[in-house]
Amino acid sequence: MGEKRKSQPKEASAKKARSQKQTSKDSTGKETATELGHTAIPYPKPVSGSSFTECTAKLTVTLAPAYSRDHWAGIHEALNNMLLHYVPQVRGVILAYSKVKPRSDTALMFFDSPYGQLEVSARLLLWRPIAGMALRGQINVQSPDHIGMLLWDTFNASIPASFIPKDKYEWRPFNDDEIAARALPTYNQSEAIADGELEEESGSNTDADVTMTTQGESDADVPASPYTSGNRYGSGEWVVKGTSQCVGSEGSLEFVVVDVIRANEVLSVTGALR
Repeated sequence: MGEKRKSQPKEASAKKARSQKQTSKDSTGKETATELGHTAIPYPKPVSGSSFTECTAKLTVTLAPAYSRDHWAGIHEALNNMLLHYVPQVRGVILAYSKVKPRSDTALMFFDSPYGQLEVSARLLLWRPIAGMALRGQINVQSPDHIGMLLWDTFNASIPASFIPKDKYEWRPFNDDEIAARALPTYNQSEAIADGELEEESGSNTDADVTMTTQGESDADVPASPYTSGNRYGSGEWVVKGTSQCVGSEGSLEFVVVDVIRANEVLSVTGALR
């Protein structure tokens, strides 16, 4: 008979402990243990300051042949087309410009192209988010996969589920009663006419002067966002773990920028909850 191999309980338990726990370093450089299968959120180094900045930059604008006699009209049209677009020359989204000065009296034309190239300098207001900044957005969608937000009613931001700490937050699905209670009543014009809820201003019969009210609810009372005034749509929401307290306050949520994504001329932000 073969010799029975002796068990080594100490070595086995040590290997099991090492496989169940891994160490990682947070932003402060300290090592923290994380459970197997739950990688640490890569929080970047904190960055102070605003995501908006001003600078004087040199830009190259393209002038169409129609502006060969009026460079200023062509310059302003080219700069207007850059507004709310990501411009690699300035590494940011141009929000406004001022103090425009041409750097040359003539535009350059290359080969057989009818378009001219002219360099100008301008004072620019830019949106330039950086990883590590703390931003606040208005929640517009929640799902088990992510939290979607809108920044300043203009820019998109998303927090993937992998960047939501599971030791602090959890996904809570709505039941049927909650979904029904959260839905706002909707009316179309024919139903409003049948209910006698259309009011016409005296002396006017035009459609522009017809106003519609919904059971004592004025336009000012209707939330601008489905996530304001406690009205939420969808299959559920992210809440503080162990409670029913939803993330954010009054529909807004603060997060840390993890990555800035550029797709063509559109800039969006990926964030993480603390």
